[in-house]
Amino acid sequence: MKICDYGCGREAKFYFPTVKKWCCSRSQNSCPEMKRLNSIRNAGLGTGRKLSLEIRKKMSNSKKGLQIKKKNPSWKGGYNKKGIPTYDTYSRQLEPIEKTRRDIIDNNILNIKCIYCGRWYIPKLHEVIDRIRSINSTSFGEHRFYCSDECRQECSIYRQIKYPKGFKPATSREVQSELRQLRFEIDNYTCQRCKKHQDELDVALHCHHIEGIRWEPLESADLDKVITLCKICHEEVHKIERCTYYDMRCD
Repeated sequence: MKICDYGCGREAKFYFPTVKKWCCSRSQNSCPEMKRLNSIRNAGLGTGRKLSLEIRKKMSNSKKGLQIKKKNPSWKGGYNKKGIPTYDTYSRQLEPIEKTRRDIIDNNILNIKCIYCGRWYIPKLHEVIDRIRSINSTSFGEHRFYCSDECRQECSIYRQIKYPKGFKPATSREVQSELRQLRFEIDNYTCQRCKKHQDELDVALHCHHIEGIRWEPLESADLDKVITLCKICHEEVHKIERCTYYDMRCD
């Protein structure tokens, strides 16, 4: 009678020519002594070959270079994975055109100034990449920064190309973006008619011409000829005689 070569003391019935050993079971891993050796070999990693979920997660992250450890040089805080642009990576590519700053809470995060309302906010990573491509003339469109959909729709230059399909005249005569920002800062981002502030709920600010463009076309970009109004007050003001949209149109 042959005894198992793995030391379990049982009768060996199967021969494995690859390792040149006799075993008591058809599978070497079914041998009691083999199981004991495997458990000792994998001590600290789990029972047998089944690793704990925590160790499996660490091993998978180490392969990808994403271990949450300060000593790992490839770890950058996970900003790109979350779709958050970092200041050090993208500020230099945007500063010639856009106003940028570091976030007040986290200095690593990039802040951009909304082109319409002038509010600082954290843009999405794909918005920053699209804007950089537009600056470098590698993509179609300008891809400007807007803090909300309301600002995007209220802006007079958003999607305004020459003779677009389904074109309709704008319902508001908005001024240049730079002039609008200066007027908003002077008026402290407050409607001069109803005294509502921009930070209040559902308040969208417009820059209104005090004198119609039809009467003073050369002074339409004068800072003293415009005033800050909210959207509702802007519509009400344009219902006044000699201040309608028809009166403001250019001949």
